[in-house]
Amino acid sequence: MTEQLGPDVSGYRIRKLWPMEASAFRRHLLRLDPETRQQRFGSAVNDGFLEAYAGTTDRLGTVVYGAFDDHDMHASAELRPLHLPGKSAAEAAFTVERSCQHLGLGSLLMDRIITAAQNRRISQLYMICMRDNSTMQHLAGKFGARLRIDHGEVTGQIEPAYPTPVSLFDEQMNDAAGFVTAVLDWRLAV
Repeated sequence: MTEQLGPDVSGYRIRKLWPMEASAFRRHLLRLDPETRQQRFGSAVNDGFLEAYAGTTDRLGTVVYGAFDDHDMHASAELRPLHLPGKSAAEAAFTVERSCQHLGLGSLLMDRIITAAQNRRISQLYMICMRDNSTMQHLAGKFGARLRIDHGEVTGQIEPAYPTPVSLFDEQMNDAAGFVTAVLDWRLAV
């Protein structure tokens, strides 16, 4: 997909979050302003909630990608399995810190999430946002999501393609490069 990205997106690395970096996700969530927190979680949430939530990244099947600038994560995308009878479904959820919004990070993260869903044979990928979150609705629409408004929420649904050798190779190469970068970042932070 070719798209016009913001002027400063080149300074960010999009990569998977590894277990040794759980604190980077926690710090990212804690930096979110009240409005961004509400848009992500559907209601006002406090620091205690976010600290507990950050601890759920190790749940089976959960994949988190981040946009990293040096050693800090400033945007995230989560792929979380949904347990729906007869379906292989997952939710995609995104957060971008206020100072990093409208740069194109959401699009880069969405691309990674769709590839991850495709490679895990997820047949239904859902995104849920508040009705007034036009940025998230625009992002979902840009990637072909069918949008449905229901009781003040908007649900976007994407049907990822089946895995291909190219999609599998793409994720493996990104994971390998991302893991090396994560280890180097982690070692420098210690």
